[in-house]
Amino acid sequence: MIKIKRKTWLPILIWVALFLFIFNIANYFQEVNHALINAAYETLTNLAIFYFTVLVLFPRFYRTGRSYFWVSFLFLIVVTVVLVFLDNSFIVDYRGGVDEERPPIIFHYFRYFFSSGFTYFVATSLSLMEQTRELQESEKVLTKEKLETELKLLKAQINPHFIFNALNNIYSLTYMQSKNAPDSILKLSEMLRYVFYDCNKDRVPLSAELKYIENFTTFQQMKSDFEQNISMKTELNGANVEIAPMLFVPLIENAFKYSRIEESAEAYITIEMRHLDSQLHFSIKNSLPVNIPTSGSGMGIKNVKHRLDIIYPGKYELEIEEQKDSYSVNLKLEV
Repeated sequence: MIKIKRKTWLPILIWVALFLFIFNIANYFQEVNHALINAAYETLTNLAIFYFTVLVLFPRFYRTGRSYFWVSFLFLIVVTVVLVFLDNSFIVDYRGGVDEERPPIIFHYFRYFFSSGFTYFVATSLSLMEQTRELQESEKVLTKEKLETELKLLKAQINPHFIFNALNNIYSLTYMQSKNAPDSILKLSEMLRYVFYDCNKDRVPLSAELKYIENFTTFQQMKSDFEQNISMKTELNGANVEIAPMLFVPLIENAFKYSRIEESAEAYITIEMRHLDSQLHFSIKNSLPVNIPTSGSGMGIKNVKHRLDIIYPGKYELEIEEQKDSYSVNLKLEV
């Protein structure tokens, strides 16, 4: 079965409907054969004006700005004169009885000018709508490409020192033949696999993101001789949730960076993740060093906000609270 696209059958249907509409009105005053000729003439002239505007006039002159108005006005004047000429030279015999008095010539000029202007207006409006739709589609593509680029940059921003420190710690554990060495290598392998392979998808399981965070905290713990005060609680109730990859990672990294938890036994980081009524609640709170400046560019938070605006527009709530000795982020996300 041959399928006809909507862009093909819908215009045909509209023009046929216009022809029948004009024919029914003309047939009320004229014989059938005269009504058919008048309906065909009116439909064909409007069709020519419409597609000339859509295919030639609008694409060629619309971007020129103000000159488009004057070109269009001149076009309507020329069309009006031509149609009046054709009407009085060829169609006049089909307008009614031969003894019927014809309206003044000025009436025909006004009638054709305004009817042509209406067709031109419809054609221009539809062209503007189509152009707007194409611009929106292009913007969506550009936005998606930009987001993909930002995600790649985000993945490329993994702190090289963190990787080197992790490898050095693994080397030390291996040299000392520690029982934790194989497990540490496995965790590092899982993290790299998540970043370089799993994150190429638009969505990843929340469990994969949480596994990355757990491995991240484990390696951060390896930086200190003392046990870091890191608390992580999750209540997912078995929910099979998928999210944008590396959505929480910048928030986690900021917490470790600005708390300086690997330097002070009094520092702390608290992470909570809950799933309730199709909403994902994420919160993280970290201590801030006393009398030590924690200035930063804030690019991590900005990147998270930007990604949320694009991926979850109107479907999230982000609250940030900074106090003298602590910093907290709360995120509610519809998933």
